[in-house]
Amino acid sequence: MKKIVVDSGANLLEKSIKNVACVNVPLTLTIEDQVWSDDEALNLPAFTAALQQTSQPAASSCPNLAQWLAAYGDADEIYVLTITGKMSGSYSTAQQAAAIYLESHPAAKIQVFDSLSAGPAMHLMAEKLAELINSGLSFDRVVMALNEFMSQVELIFALGSLDNLAANGRISPVLAKVAHLMNLRVIGTADQGSFKMLTKARGPKKCCQTLISQMEQKGYQGGAVRIDHVQNRAAAEQFQKLLLAEYPHASVVIGECRGLCSFYAEQGGLMIGFVKGNEQQ
Repeated sequence: MKKIVVDSGANLLEKSIKNVACVNVPLTLTIEDQVWSDDEALNLPAFTAALQQTSQPAASSCPNLAQWLAAYGDADEIYVLTITGKMSGSYSTAQQAAAIYLESHPAAKIQVFDSLSAGPAMHLMAEKLAELINSGLSFDRVVMALNEFMSQVELIFALGSLDNLAANGRISPVLAKVAHLMNLRVIGTADQGSFKMLTKARGPKKCCQTLISQMEQKGYQGGAVRIDHVQNRAAAEQFQKLLLAEYPHASVVIGECRGLCSFYAEQGGLMIGFVKGNEQQ
């Protein structure tokens, strides 16, 4: 049996992708004294409301070894995708679990990929993995091809708020308040696995236009795009409409952020994963 395993940083709850089995391993999120598991049972509106209402630092923790091993099951070929290792211990723990798994399954093959990204970019990688597996390539060839594809996938995002970053001491609370009062959206990217701020935009339409400009600066030419939003489908659809006006043949799919990505992007935020060039999926 061949299997794709992702952590919940991928915003992916599907049980299979293109008929390849897929398992989501949830991270855990803590807001004050309440613990939330980032799985299919997560109540997203309640979670984001709790995140908005707290003035205390919230925290996330990666899946443990037992969770990863349970996800691996008894598969013969396992391909694992984790959120960037620079933001979470998920990648390291998945690797440890893989070593333990191989001790009891010496004939199995397993590869753990550090996506160096999150959310919709990971989803694009998982879809590509399924495509490669279905093509009949050997395990080693799938790994090689996926590594090549990953270098062509980028992530940009527009944060819905800076409140969470301020509460966790990453930016000044004054800056967060000014951004809110001026209706500023902070736009950033994943740079070699670290989240990096790029620029600011004021108002929804300007934000969408700036996101497209940043994509083009990174080499976008009409390739596959996945938009994940934090309870803000209207903004996702507005961005989709503007992008398709410029790139009418692009495959653009809208999805929803789960707990971990909502934790970072916050209420109203957008995350956009895209393939450089014009490759579709």
